[in-house]
Amino acid sequence: MTTKLLIADDEKNIRMGLQAMIEREFSGLYECVLVKDGREAWQHVKQFLPELVITDIRMPIMDGIMLMQHIRELEPERRPSVIILSGYDEFQYAREAIRCGAREYLLKPIVREELFGALAVLNEELKERNPLTYDSVVGVEKDRLAGASANVDRSGSMTRAIQYIHAHYSEDLNMAVVSNSVSLNYTYFSQAFKAYTGLSFVQYVKRLRITEAKKLLECQGGRIYEIAANVGFDNAKHFNKVFRELEGMSPQQFRVQNQRGN
Repeated sequence: MTTKLLIADDEKNIRMGLQAMIEREFSGLYECVLVKDGREAWQHVKQFLPELVITDIRMPIMDGIMLMQHIRELEPERRPSVIILSGYDEFQYAREAIRCGAREYLLKPIVREELFGALAVLNEELKERNPLTYDSVVGVEKDRLAGASANVDRSGSMTRAIQYIHAHYSEDLNMAVVSNSVSLNYTYFSQAFKAYTGLSFVQYVKRLRITEAKKLLECQGGRIYEIAANVGFDNAKHFNKVFRELEGMSPQQFRVQNQRGN
């Protein structure tokens, strides 16, 4: 059974881009509806009853905060889970949205891995809330994982997955590609990978890429954007954000402190 997903953003290219990314990554899993403002989104929430909503924070007529306030008025079983989209200069809005019950918060421009990771988390929550709407085989696998970790890798699937990640981290890598490489169901792979490594797929790849970037920063004189590309980041801005998040400093600061020969 498909999951109903409502995407609300006043920019058409963002609405269409999100739909394309999601349908490419989660083929057949979502039934998407696209709307251009909060008022239209609210009408569809009442009529379409989506399980998930992705909404921009700032929209005409009704913004994302007001939309979430309306959603909170619904009965708990009818409330969709909400992912908020926000620009860097809109953090105050985002904080208010989280207080209103937003489950995930993503910065624009949207990074595919972060979007897919957020959807994977909410999919897990939906399965717990509505287990009968999901594949019973996946439910059995989830129960088997409850015993999350020495028994998870009996077939060596996680070992092979990690080997694949380490061989391809510098490429355009996502969980669908890796789960396919070891012939595992996407949802089961997500659960098994976290049980085996203690990290989500996105967290693991981020840490690996930053570890490899640190090695390059210590011994290479290349530009920051070149190092970012070499370890799999599609732009230097995102690389800087993740590096600072994990290391507490910028790549350039790390280089100055740690470059060999200094």
